[in-house]
Amino acid sequence: MPNTAVDVSSMMFRLTFIVFLALGCPYNAEFTDYFGQSRLVYEWTTVDFVWPSPNDRSEALRNGSFIPERNLIAGIKVYKATLYLTIPRWRWVSGQPATLTKVVEIGGQAKLQPYPSWAEQKVGDCNALQYVQSMEVDPNTGLMYVIDTGTVGIRGNDTTSTRCPAKIVVFNLETDQKVSSYELPENFVSRDNFLNDIVLQYVNGKVKYAYMSDVIEGRLHVFDFDTLMGRNFEDQSMKPEPNNGTVIRVNGVDYNYRAGLDGIAMSYDFKYIYYCPLGGYNVYQLPTASLTSAETPKPRLLGRKISQSDGLTYGIDRLYYGALGLNAVYFWSLSHAMRVQGLPADKVVMEQQSEVVRGDMDKQWPDTFAWDDQGYLYFVSNRLHLFNSNTMDFSGHDRSNMRVWKVWVNDTSYLYQANLRTQQSIVG
Repeated sequence: MPNTAVDVSSMMFRLTFIVFLALGCPYNAEFTDYFGQSRLVYEWTTVDFVWPSPNDRSEALRNGSFIPERNLIAGIKVYKATLYLTIPRWRWVSGQPATLTKVVEIGGQAKLQPYPSWAEQKVGDCNALQYVQSMEVDPNTGLMYVIDTGTVGIRGNDTTSTRCPAKIVVFNLETDQKVSSYELPENFVSRDNFLNDIVLQYVNGKVKYAYMSDVIEGRLHVFDFDTLMGRNFEDQSMKPEPNNGTVIRVNGVDYNYRAGLDGIAMSYDFKYIYYCPLGGYNVYQLPTASLTSAETPKPRLLGRKISQSDGLTYGIDRLYYGALGLNAVYFWSLSHAMRVQGLPADKVVMEQQSEVVRGDMDKQWPDTFAWDDQGYLYFVSNRLHLFNSNTMDFSGHDRSNMRVWKVWVNDTSYLYQANLRTQQSIVG
């Protein structure tokens, strides 16, 4: 069915604000923003790090262990006003000194501090972080769940890199300590993986499952933290789409991304996973119960997005995505669709999609998303299309390359108070 772009009215603002308060979600009394108003949080032409000393930085530049043009921010998460960012080690085995960081301000400049330490970033050390693209933060516990592919330079031509096992590493953001590390066996996640995104599922008041998208293998990995067992699910819907579905046009220029399963999102009630390939327009809905039981999973086509998207995220009622070809962020409301179509959650289709924010110059490639506890949706725009095509301008003449935005949507993470909401959970 055709997509319809719908403007968000002041009536919707008032309604969602009332719903947000009724659900007991936190509210910032100093709030003055309106729905869809975006604020620039940080921007960089190139990023720099918090080094142990100036000499360490100089030596890293000299020996090639730090090459600024190889460092592009991708993943983002927020916890208690602190921003955590990833720098995937996509194409090279050197030049990217840290892959997981947090933003700190020093002398009026935003710099990246390796998280939780420099030692945790060592390339070739399988006990350290090798390649991090995404993570998830549980706001109820302060735990960050980090997925590490285990291999640097996975999209490059250098074959000298160490291939470590993929793993899920858990950090306590209150203490900055590693609390767990789960090595994923090769018969579950291969050494050739490209773990892209992660979402969590609560059962009976605690995190039980992690769902991870794998771009290269075009499959969904499901890991059980209780049994330490995993299950893979693969489907044609997770592959790149034909008929120019892989061609993403940004500001009049075509970029070909033959990439499969990419963005994933978890519904607020933990009953459904939503997913899409990067190279395609379609988004699918899959019951989580079918992935955590002996059932045969049956994906359902939810609808066709306005544009291809990279990251997805889910709030209380809305599915948000980056509309790459429009330099914008859009959302789809489940409750609105159910009301208009008169259908339950497992039968509705994605028709009306509303624009949240757009910017042809300063919001190119809205990549990944994060939530705070004040009604803001954060996202990274990083011009990934220029970075991958070697046309990114690092001189600063073409303005900033990487930006972190926050936009007020009067919503919050699907994980909000999940420890309380799922005490009597029967899902999973």
